[in-house]
Amino acid sequence: MPSTTRERILDAALELIQQQGFGGTTVTDIEELAGLSPGSGSFYRHFRSKEQVFREVLERELARAREHRRDFERGPVADPQEALTRRLVQQLDYLTKVRPLMNLLAREHGRFPDLTRRIRSVLVDQGIAEEAEHLGRDLPGEPAHDDPHALLAVVVSALTGYELSRGFFGRPPADIAPDRFAAALAALVTGRPGRE
Repeated sequence: MPSTTRERILDAALELIQQQGFGGTTVTDIEELAGLSPGSGSFYRHFRSKEQVFREVLERELARAREHRRDFERGPVADPQEALTRRLVQQLDYLTKVRPLMNLLAREHGRFPDLTRRIRSVLVDQGIAEEAEHLGRDLPGEPAHDDPHALLAVVVSALTGYELSRGFFGRPPADIAPDRFAAALAALVTGRPGRE
C-alpha cells in the first residue's frame, strides 16, 4: 500500500530530526525528503507548523511502541526463568523497534517536556507496572521480589543500556548476543544460576 503524502512527511521529519535536530531541520528539508517540491508550501497543506509535525511524529511513534508491546509473551509459565529470558529478548527487540522514538527523546527532550512526561509515563512507568505484575505472578515468594517495581527499574535500565551500547558502538557490549544477555539477566533476577 503506497504511503500517503502525510505519512511521507512524518517519515521525512522523523529521519531529519533524528539526524539534524528540531532546530536544524527546515520545512523545506522535510518537503524535499518527502518527495515534494521544496519551498512549494506543500507541507502546509498537511501541517500547520514544524512543531505540529514533530508532535505528530512522537504520537505516531508512541502508538507504534504500544503496538509492539502488545506482542510480549503473557500467561502462565512452566519454567519462570526460561519465560523471563524470552520476555527479556522480546524487550530487547522492542527497544530496537522504538529506537527512533528514543533518539528523538534523547535529542529533543527539553523542547517538549509535556510530551516527554507522557511518553515516559506510557513507555517506562506503565511498562514497569505491567512487568512487575507478571514478575510477581511468575516468581512468587522470591525474596528478591519484595520490591518488584525497583527490580524492574533495574532491569529496564540494564536493557536500555544494552540497546544504547549496541546503537552507539555498533555492536553489543563484549559482543554478548541478546539471548545470552537476556539469560544472564534472567538468572540474576531469579537468583538461579544460568543453564549450561
